[in-house]
Amino acid sequence: MPEKLTIVAIDALEHKLVEEFDCKNLKQDHYGKTNITEFSQPRTIVLWSSFMTGKNREAEILAMGDKEMWNVKHEIGNTFFSKFETPHIIDLPGYNYDLDAHERSRKLLKSFFDTKDSHEKESIRKQYNKDAFDHHRVVKEEFYRELDAGHDLLLGYFSLADVVGHLNFGNTTMMKMIYREMDEIAGKVRGKKLVLSDHGMYAIGVFGDHSEYGFWSTNWKDLGKPKLTDIGKELMG
Repeated sequence: MPEKLTIVAIDALEHKLVEEFDCKNLKQDHYGKTNITEFSQPRTIVLWSSFMTGKNREAEILAMGDKEMWNVKHEIGNTFFSKFETPHIIDLPGYNYDLDAHERSRKLLKSFFDTKDSHEKESIRKQYNKDAFDHHRVVKEEFYRELDAGHDLLLGYFSLADVVGHLNFGNTTMMKMIYREMDEIAGKVRGKKLVLSDHGMYAIGVFGDHSEYGFWSTNWKDLGKPKLTDIGKELMG
């Protein structure tokens, strides 16, 4: 069976900010950018689906449309999780993602851009950020509980940097706080560890959008500039 592995899966972890904020636990011994040029769009549901199955799932998922694609749930037998005896996966898009949390974020984001009133925008932004942090705390608590539960695979998916980043990426103070939080989480993990993002993020004024590469790090191997699907294939064994 595969060696015990913990994966810290962080949506929109940006390589430049990991460097700028010197997040040592996120960087580990080996780190770099992933190559996601095989995808026409850096879409979260597509990228994580392709990672966990070791296959490019873009065409079939995009064909479902923006709303239906979030209902994708890959069977464990089609993922590298099945290669482990006691896998525990937390909140991963395309597998067991909390769709209610996702829908709340989408509605608040739409409301923010729909309104022209600056006071209403600020009120929505505060609620949007609070909702993201509240969901993050739930995921973090489960991840910490399961760290010592004896799983040979533990994967925790953290959406905070992506969700908050879409409305606040130009807020350096807030993003630094989030990256310090992610660095602290990565530092709690002992043993073989992979830190991975689906894509990064770049600033459009105060807002943020998905970049055309992701982030990876390990404490056991230099992966070079890997494709997400190649990492998935390697873990498939």
